Amino acid sequence: MNRKAQDLQMAAACLFFLLLSLAGLAAVVATGEVTGVDGLMMLMVCGGMALLFAWLTFSAVQHSGILGGHKSEASAPESAGASAAKAEGKQG
Repeated sequence: MNRKAQDLQMAAACLFFLLLSLAGLAAVVATGEVTGVDGLMMLMVCGGMALLFAWLTFSAVQHSGILGGHKSEASAPESAGASAAKAEGKQG
């Protein structure tokens, strides 16, 4: 399996848990538990988890190249090799 497919699988898993966290937020609001301490704690936990998984989903999608965040893996070794050749030229 290539790196892009792994990143998209990670994004799908994170999206699932993001939706689960948002469902928890909706359940707390729908049941009216927001007025109690337990409801407020549940809001904090579900909100934090939703933010975490939203960030991880965005990061995985960006790393896969769909949002254009990272250079392709094929060009990375070439640029590393070019910088190593320049370093050798300066030393020698």
